[in-house]
Amino acid sequence: MRAVMGLELAAKAMLRTLGAGKAGLLMAQPATAGSQSGLAIAPPLTGEAEMEPVLLQANVNGSSLLAITTAAVVRRALNSTLGDGASEAAIKEALETAMLRASGGEYRVTAVTIKWFGGEPLLYELEIEA
Repeated sequence: MRAVMGLELAAKAMLRTLGAGKAGLLMAQPATAGSQSGLAIAPPLTGEAEMEPVLLQANVNGSSLLAITTAAVVRRALNSTLGDGASEAAIKEALETAMLRASGGEYRVTAVTIKWFGGEPLLYELEIEA
């Protein structure tokens, strides 16, 4: 466990050195009874969780962007929505339905790749529309 924490700190330092900044993760909030009114044409409630550090970089083919961050940052952002013990599959599914607000724009997350090290998730790559 201690080695994973050390890797997490090293990954955060690497992302900051490469120019990572802040981003907001926009997620739909679960509907509650009585939250919809009228003909249910009100926009769905969304919540925004701040994530830092997040590195934005162009994909190899240039058609999309990648937002790279650490597993701890993602878990902290999704903790209020999914709870503390959420599985990696649940986290990936939640991210694939979210949007990312960064560098003055809002982007839809199109794919999520988890980078593992030593049997633990270390980095999340969120492919977002350019």
